[in-house]
Amino acid sequence: MANDVTTFTIKDALAARIEDHIEIAIEAQDGTKLKLKATADQLEALVGDLETILDADDA
Repeated sequence: MANDVTTFTIKDALAARIEDHIEIAIEAQDGTKLKLKATADQLEALVGDLETILDADDA
């Protein structure tokens, strides 16, 4: 990732399937609102990464 990335702490997040993609609406603790659009394949890859991280935490 680039050095110019802003980090936000999630306050709330929702997901919905919209036609051929999935949208994730996020509200950060500072009130910033984001909407992410992703394909199912992109989210499956992300879920795989998250599962690996969480499994490592359990070990």
